[in-house]
Amino acid sequence: MRVSHTLLTSLFTVTAMGTLSVSSIATAADRPQDLRGSHSEPDSGTARKVRRDLDLLTRSGAVGAQVKVTEGDRTWLARSGGAQKTGTPVPSEGQFRVGSTTKMFTSVVLLQLVGEGKVSLDGPISRYLPSGLVPQGDKITVRMALQHTSGLHDVARDLPQGEEFIRHRFRHYDMTDQVRRAAAKPADFPPGTDYGYSNTNYLVAGLIIERVTGHSYATEVRNRVIAPLGMRHTVVPVDSSVIPGPHAHGYMGQTDISALNPSLAGPAGEIVSTPGDMDKLLTALTSGKLLRPAQWKEMNHTVATKEPGAGYGLGLKVRELSCGRTAIGHTGGIPGYATLAFTTRDGKQRVVLSANLADWPADEAIGKPIDKVLNDALCG
Repeated sequence: MRVSHTLLTSLFTVTAMGTLSVSSIATAADRPQDLRGSHSEPDSGTARKVRRDLDLLTRSGAVGAQVKVTEGDRTWLARSGGAQKTGTPVPSEGQFRVGSTTKMFTSVVLLQLVGEGKVSLDGPISRYLPSGLVPQGDKITVRMALQHTSGLHDVARDLPQGEEFIRHRFRHYDMTDQVRRAAAKPADFPPGTDYGYSNTNYLVAGLIIERVTGHSYATEVRNRVIAPLGMRHTVVPVDSSVIPGPHAHGYMGQTDISALNPSLAGPAGEIVSTPGDMDKLLTALTSGKLLRPAQWKEMNHTVATKEPGAGYGLGLKVRELSCGRTAIGHTGGIPGYATLAFTTRDGKQRVVLSANLADWPADEAIGKPIDKVLNDALCG
C-alpha cells in the first residue's frame, strides 16, 4: 500500500515532488497519553511501534505530528516533533487542515440527499448543475463524480505552485468558475471507463448540494454532520484564512503557510478539525449514525485504483492491511499538512494522524512512516 502517492495527490496533483530545503525537528515522540485517565498510560506493542513511526515521520519531512489511536476500549494520543520550526510542542488535540478527508463530509451529505430521494446516484450531473457548466455532464453520473470515474480534469493541476502560490495564497477561488475551467480541459478518459482521482469531482458534488438544498454546501455540512456529532472544534472555513484554535504550523520552504484561503480546495479539502473530532466522524460512519444502510453500502462499494490492495468507494478509501484487516477512511494533503483518518469496519480500531510539514510539495519520504502509522495502529 502506498499512502505516499495517495497523500500527495489527495488534494494537489503536482508535476514534480519537492525536496526539503530545511531540516525538520526530530525529537522523541511523547509518551502516549491514555485518555481513560492519567494513571494508566499504555505501554503496548502498538504504542511502541507508533511512537517509532512518528519519530521517523519527523525525520522524513514533517516538522511535527500527532496521532490518536483507539484500541478497543482504550484511546490514546501521541505526539512527536514541534508545532513550529522553533521546536514548541505540537498542541495536544490541536486543530489542523484535514485536506481531502473533507471528501468524506461532502460525500455523506450528498448520500443523505440520495437517501431522501432528492438526488439520484445514477442520474446525470447535468440534471443538478447550471446548463452547460460541464459539457459532458449528461454522460457523467453523480456516482462517477463521487467515485472519481468521471474523467474530469483535476482542477488542482492548475493551481499556483512554489513562490507563486505563496504570493497568492489568500486569494478567493470561485467554485463554479473552477469547475467551468476544469471541465473545459480535455477529459482524462471517457466517463465511467477508468479511475482517476480528481478534486474537480468534489467541487461538482458541492455545487449539486447547493443547487438541490438551496443552501451552501458549508451550511449543509455543518447542519448534517458537524453539529449532530458534536464536533465542536471542526469548522468549514470557506474564505477564512486562519486556523482558529491551537495548532501546529506547516511550511513551504521558510514560509509559514498555515494561514491560507481554503476556498482553493472547497468541498474537496477545506475543513479544519482535530483528532478527537475526526474520530467522532469515523465512529459515526461505522455505527450508522450518519447514513441509512443502503447509502452506507453504496459508500463502501469500490472500484479498483492504481494502488495494490486499495479501492475507492464514494468518498471512502479502502485499504487491505498486512494483518488481513480492512481499513476504511481517507487521506488528505493540503499545503502545510498531511492527514489520514481510518477505522476498521467494526469501528473497534481507529487512527487519526496529522503531520505539519516542513515543505510543500511534501518530501516523498513521508510516505513510508505514514504507511506504517496506519498499519501499526490498526494491526497492532
